[in-house]
Amino acid sequence: MSTESRLALAFALSAALPAALPTMAWAQDQTAGDSVDVPVASDGAAGAAPADDATGASSTADPSQAPAGADATADAAAPEPYPGTLAVGNDEPPPVDAGKAAPAGNRLMAEVIVTAQKREENIQKVPISITAFSADALDAKGIDDAKGLAQATPGMYYGQTVNFAVIYIRGVGSDAFLPDSDPSIATYIDGIYYPFANGLSQAFGAVERVEVLKGPQGTLFGRNSTGGAINTVTKSPGPDFESSLLASYASYNDMKLRGYVNIPIVDSLAASLSVVHNEEDSYYKGTIDNPATPLNLGGDASTARSLPGTTENAARVKLKWDILDNLDFNIAGFVDLTQGLSSSAMPNVDPSLIQKSLDTLYGVTTVQPGTYRTDVDVPGYFRSNNKVVYGQFNYRPDWLDVKLLGSHQKIVADNYFDFDGTRVPFIEFGAPGQFADVTTGELQLVSKKDGMLPDWLDGIVGLYYFKEKSGFPDNRLSVLGGLSNGQIAGIPLPSALTGLLTGGGPLANLLNTLTDGLGLPNGGVPNGVDVSLHDQLGTKSWAAYTQETVHFNDSFSFTAGVRYQQEQRHVIQSDVLLINTDGSEAPLLSFNTPSKKSHDLSPKFVLDYNFTKDVMTYLSWTKGYKSGTFKTVNVYTQPQYVKPETVETTELGIKSTFLDGALRFNAAAFQNKIHDMQVQFISVLGGGVAQLENAPGARIRGAEFDTQWTPLRTLDPGLVVAGGLTYLHGIFTSYPQGSGYGLTDGIFFGRLPGGINTGQDFTGNKITRTPKLSGSFGLNQIIDGIGNGNIELAADLYYNSGFYYLAQNSPTSKQDSYYVVNASVSYLYEPWHFRTTVFGKNLTDERYTYSKFILDTGTLEYLAPPRTFGIRLGLDF
Repeated sequence: MSTESRLALAFALSAALPAALPTMAWAQDQTAGDSVDVPVASDGAAGAAPADDATGASSTADPSQAPAGADATADAAAPEPYPGTLAVGNDEPPPVDAGKAAPAGNRLMAEVIVTAQKREENIQKVPISITAFSADALDAKGIDDAKGLAQATPGMYYGQTVNFAVIYIRGVGSDAFLPDSDPSIATYIDGIYYPFANGLSQAFGAVERVEVLKGPQGTLFGRNSTGGAINTVTKSPGPDFESSLLASYASYNDMKLRGYVNIPIVDSLAASLSVVHNEEDSYYKGTIDNPATPLNLGGDASTARSLPGTTENAARVKLKWDILDNLDFNIAGFVDLTQGLSSSAMPNVDPSLIQKSLDTLYGVTTVQPGTYRTDVDVPGYFRSNNKVVYGQFNYRPDWLDVKLLGSHQKIVADNYFDFDGTRVPFIEFGAPGQFADVTTGELQLVSKKDGMLPDWLDGIVGLYYFKEKSGFPDNRLSVLGGLSNGQIAGIPLPSALTGLLTGGGPLANLLNTLTDGLGLPNGGVPNGVDVSLHDQLGTKSWAAYTQETVHFNDSFSFTAGVRYQQEQRHVIQSDVLLINTDGSEAPLLSFNTPSKKSHDLSPKFVLDYNFTKDVMTYLSWTKGYKSGTFKTVNVYTQPQYVKPETVETTELGIKSTFLDGALRFNAAAFQNKIHDMQVQFISVLGGGVAQLENAPGARIRGAEFDTQWTPLRTLDPGLVVAGGLTYLHGIFTSYPQGSGYGLTDGIFFGRLPGGINTGQDFTGNKITRTPKLSGSFGLNQIIDGIGNGNIELAADLYYNSGFYYLAQNSPTSKQDSYYVVNASVSYLYEPWHFRTTVFGKNLTDERYTYSKFILDTGTLEYLAPPRTFGIRLGLDF
């Protein structure tokens, strides 16, 4: 039996017992004498509120919140409204089902309220596949950013390309990282859309919860959510003083500091401040800014040394003003500054024929794959400065909830990268001053219980506006930039290198293609190319949407929604300038500035049926839409328009809770049909730096489950078993002219201008970053009565069966299967609310990649961190 088969069997067995328990659960529900049921409205908004605040805040009884008909026992058990949520929906808490209180003893089993449908609902009552984490659950798993989130969420993948986050959900995502490309996973923080990849890897800070919505979310979340959405809700100011501190230290001088304070100023006004400081040395060793010469006269890489690390400083300040009982205003400001080396110095572990020829002449040795070592000649560097101001206005009359949200975002980033990944001064790329300026606005009208709509109908209507200007004011691309008149730095070239440059080989073709495209002379030994690229793109978009749910009875509901979007994208600037030896610039090419208007209608239909109050099944069909765009970073080709990508998903799912809340089991089977998938490739020969093309058709079929179980609720309520598994089969159903690289020489081929060969047929190939199997399994044990506190033991296993980084499915683009094992031990001293945690990550020291960057020069590789250990201290007061 193969490893994948054994793992699938193990995960299936872990699910088999939960799946076989409905009869036992029914019998226990009938005989439970300590369970009091409270009537629950039939609409999805009336899901159970958490038995305790998911953030760990204490709850007190509030009889006024109980629904009509609830008896005194239920009233006493009802918690206060879910506090401090900037949810884009009802501010009133759902009625409480006292019989479904979370089992005492483990913070992983607390129920979570989500806003996936723009209103607060119990996660088990929402007919959408969602994985959600409360603040306590994130802390228990040691998750503080999207990297950790991926290994705890079935079907989610996180990678990193040149310091930009790359996120996929169920095989749908995008590895495009420049601002003229859009992600396929929409990221929202406090209801505000964050459109760019360099803002997605930031630390979470002080949050209430994080929701991962799977599948297209086009109706309510709109543009660029074809694969799903990540919705983060940060802590909101409240009426009580609250503060917390967290500090951790781990291997490679990995230091994290986080602080939060909430200050009530007057009865109706409160403010909060959340700050984050992270710093870490690089776990890579090697040399940077150490060029070799063609005569082997310099560049000694024999002694590896530690490389510069990465730092992040972030702060979020929030102000909430309760103007009236049903009227409040929230405003927030956020700033995040991240800088350092990170993945900017990726080594070339499999050089192409061009690169091998230069490496030999320069006396450069190839870095072995799977080693934490790099040797490059460019001092790789990354700096990103994100500034966001956003606000939310909430008005809650008796008949309707009105919400108005708005934001202004400004992002400035600098990036310097060695495109050849060696000490040979071959291809270098710099992007100083990359920027994005974004304005968003949204109006939501959300129905509420006993409001203007009849009891059998829920609805939401909204308008959305998006405006963005982004680009590169001064990209720098250098190809053998030091080469002039057959010399480098005044030293004549060796005859072997001169032969490479003047013959018909790939290196000569590369330079001749560039010089021909730029209109430069190329007779004899061509000079190197140093150019400056000035590129800007503008976007305006507006949308109107609605979603209505009809409740035929207490068990059966039908939801229909639709979103109409209109968008215009236009190239503001696309120019190429030659950089002279004295640093001055001379215009070479000025491309046209085309514009394209598009529109889309994205519907959604859902049928859901509740077999019991604890078991729901649903069938849905949803369409997602990803905007078309112009690729503006071009060396010698006109900006090409890339058509929009659409995803149509059919899903059949079940959500269930058994054994009086001790067991949750959710599962889904789904199919994604993808039209005009946007696929990225990176090639200087292809006419630009990072290019996109459309694959006409792709399909992903899959199934997944996740479960949380307290198997010994009476004997050991502190023990929780959790796990999940996702199976994916994703292929290109139509991709007749795909771009890629020759298997023997690494020479680019493609259908775009500049391709040396014609494109190849990738139909039937596997979709990138789509593992056949991925999943996690974890144990969490809380032992009470240890002094004045408790001990928490946790262990998690993550498995990924492997995938390809290129649609070409070339051997060099393959990531093999890998396991990641994490574990932690913590002690909570309850009188002080002080927790000490000792943790280890990647305990088996597994070598796997965060990214493979494949281009004309070969395969550049960036590994995930090795085995690390650390300690974390947390204090709430």
